[in-house]
Amino acid sequence: MTRKILPCTAVLFLFAACATPPPQGPMIDDTSFYLGRFDKVWEVTMKVLERKSLEVKDSSREKGEITTKFVNYSVGAKAHHELEKIAEKPELRLGLYTQVGYSVTIRLAAINEMSTQVKITADIEAYDTNVTKKWQPCKSKGVIERELLEKIRDSL
Repeated sequence: MTRKILPCTAVLFLFAACATPPPQGPMIDDTSFYLGRFDKVWEVTMKVLERKSLEVKDSSREKGEITTKFVNYSVGAKAHHELEKIAEKPELRLGLYTQVGYSVTIRLAAINEMSTQVKITADIEAYDTNVTKKWQPCKSKGVIERELLEKIRDSL
């Protein structure tokens, strides 16, 4: 009897392990709602970008969209390690990153007369000097997005 229970228990554990969902990555908090008219939030957002020295590449108030130019986050030997502060490294074996930069896209939408939704997306890239000698896209950890959203909130 005990001989049958042990294999059955082992099989049960295997099925249970296979049935569990894979762990999800960290949630990126890239959206905030502000108590403020669209026009006011737009102006504050533009001022926050100016204070952060993020030059606007394209903007459309009608569409509620702002895109910044690419800006360097880190350059040189320290860039390889500083990349981990804001993004996950690309899955590139033996990649060596000597430059990290990003641009942001900000989408504003009026929810009603007195509230506005702001969503920020950071497009982060790292330059690999070892394997591909090309810019590699990186998955954001939400650090840049949260920082900008907090600065907008503090300025309203």
